[in-house]
Amino acid sequence: MKYFTPELWISFQTPHWQKATKHWRRRVEAYKKQLAKILPKMNSSGRAFFPAALVLHDGTLTRLEVGDQLAAPTGDRPRGRNPCRAEVRLSVISDRSPKRFYLLRYECVSRIDLSLPGKMELFPSGEYPNFGDCGYDELTLRRPTIFRHEILFASRATIVTEFKQFSFRRMALTKQTPS
Repeated sequence: MKYFTPELWISFQTPHWQKATKHWRRRVEAYKKQLAKILPKMNSSGRAFFPAALVLHDGTLTRLEVGDQLAAPTGDRPRGRNPCRAEVRLSVISDRSPKRFYLLRYECVSRIDLSLPGKMELFPSGEYPNFGDCGYDELTLRRPTIFRHEILFASRATIVTEFKQFSFRRMALTKQTPS
């Protein structure tokens, strides 16, 4: 994380939280500036999702899927060579009102890094290590055509995904919503 670091998160829990707030505002402005340069390179789905600050904040990760053929779970293989089949899907339930279910889909994935548990706990996450609430996430550009999305959780666990294509679906949360 370049802008919304664990150290910044922890600084809000100290007696110096007012200084942290000023630091936070500077980081948000710097992030928005670099995001404005990146978004024109993304598809319309990415341009719709990433500018909405804190969409995932306090959300719950319900599923993480990684594979070469997530779109064809029956084992039916597409014919021909497709160098961009690796994909990642994240399912997140937002904590905002009204609650929403988000399905994030990353395609042409060149790297995924999962760190669980994190090196230090940001907020208590219970007796067993888990992700805890989504804290902050940020989008950066790794290379001219490779995007990097990092998500930091309350346990300091992180998910880093480097990809070429992104899409998402937002649904009202119902009892039938997939998790």
